[in-house]
Amino acid sequence: MSPDTRPSVACLSGRRVVDVLDSLGAHTVLLDDPTPLESAARVDVPLDLDLGDWIAVESALRAQHAARPLDGIFTVYDAHLPLASYLAARIGVRGLGLPAALACHDMARLRMTLDAGGVRTPVSLSVADPADARAAARRLGLPVVVRRTVGRGRLLCRDLDEVKRASDLLGPAALLVERFTEGPEYAVQSLTVNGVTEVVCVLAQHTDPGPAQVETGYDHPSGLVPAREAELKEFCVRALAVLGFDHGVSHMRVTLTDEGPECVDVAARPPGGQLCAAVERVSGIDLTRAAAEIVLGRPVTRGAPTAGRVLYRCVHFDGPGRISYDPRGLAAPGVWLDVEPGDSVRTVDDPEGGTYGRIVVYGDDPAELHSTYDSLKASLRLLVEPDIR
Repeated sequence: MSPDTRPSVACLSGRRVVDVLDSLGAHTVLLDDPTPLESAARVDVPLDLDLGDWIAVESALRAQHAARPLDGIFTVYDAHLPLASYLAARIGVRGLGLPAALACHDMARLRMTLDAGGVRTPVSLSVADPADARAAARRLGLPVVVRRTVGRGRLLCRDLDEVKRASDLLGPAALLVERFTEGPEYAVQSLTVNGVTEVVCVLAQHTDPGPAQVETGYDHPSGLVPAREAELKEFCVRALAVLGFDHGVSHMRVTLTDEGPECVDVAARPPGGQLCAAVERVSGIDLTRAAAEIVLGRPVTRGAPTAGRVLYRCVHFDGPGRISYDPRGLAAPGVWLDVEPGDSVRTVDDPEGGTYGRIVVYGDDPAELHSTYDSLKASLRLLVEPDIR
C-alpha cells in the first residue's frame, strides 16, 4: 500500500471549505462544535471539540500533527479566526499571522493598529461601559456610529438619545463610538501570499441610510476612474501590510472621504452570501478556494472572468409583516430568498431584521443588467402584509 502523500490541513468549521479541500485532494482535519454528520463523513479526521477551550483544542491538534504533520491551519469564519491563527503559531505551520487575526477580530485593536501605522480610520473612542457612550459621542461630535468591538452590531446615531438606545441595545459588550464620515463605500477583495497582497476586485457598495447601516448591494465595475481606483487599491495594500497580514484572503470595507480613503472594516475571510461567487465571475478567482490554496502553499487557481459586470442587490423591506411571493420566481438563475411564504419579516433597520435574499445579475451591458434585475424582482411578486394584532 503506497503512503498517503496528500498535503494536510486543519480547518475550523465550514461546509463549503470541506468541498474545496476535497476538490484539492487534501488530507483534512475538521474541527467543529459539533461536526455536522455530512461534513464528518467527507473529511479524513473529524474532531468534535469545545472550540472555546483553546488548551484542549491545541492538545488534540498537536496529537494529529504528531501522527501526520499538518501543512497549515485556517478558517473562513470570523468567530474562529483568533483560534485558528493561535493554533498555527503554536504548532508552527502556515496560517494567518496572529497579530493580524487579533486585529481583524477586535475593532478597537484594528483601529489602533491602523492608526499607529498611518492608515486612516474613523476617529473613534473605546467605551468599556456602555453608559459612557454619550460622553464619547459629545467629545467626537454627532453623528456617530456605535458598534460592538467584537462581533456584529452597529448603529448610526444622530442625537444623544439615539446613542443611549444604541448602547443599551448593543451592550453590555465593550463598544466603540466613532465619528460618522460621509462618502461612497467600496468593498475590496484581496489575497495575500507571503506578505504580498493582490487586490482581486473592487465593488461599489450600497448601504441603507438608516441606523443599522445594512449592506444592500454591490456593483462591478466600481464606477471609479482608474486613478481613483488605483489609489483605493494602494490604500488597501498598505493597510493589510500594517496589520501584518501574511497568508490569506480579505474582504475590506472602505469609505472614500474628501480627505482620502478611510478603512471601516477588515474581514480576514472571503465575502459571504453570493458575493464570493460574484467576485469569481468578474475576476476568475474563487476566494474560498484561494484561502485553502494559500494555506496549503499552492499557487492560487486563476480562471478567466465570465462576466464584465455584476449587479447584486439584497432583498429587504420597508415595513414589517408576513411575506408572500410567487415561488416560480425562484426558478430563475440568480435569485435566492431566505424566507418561505408566510414567514415574518422585519424592516432593513430593525435589529432583528435586515436582508432576506439576493438577486444577482451578470452581463456586459448596464441597461440590460438593470432591465433583467427589474424583471426578476417583478417575477417574485413580493408582498408584505402587515401583521394584525
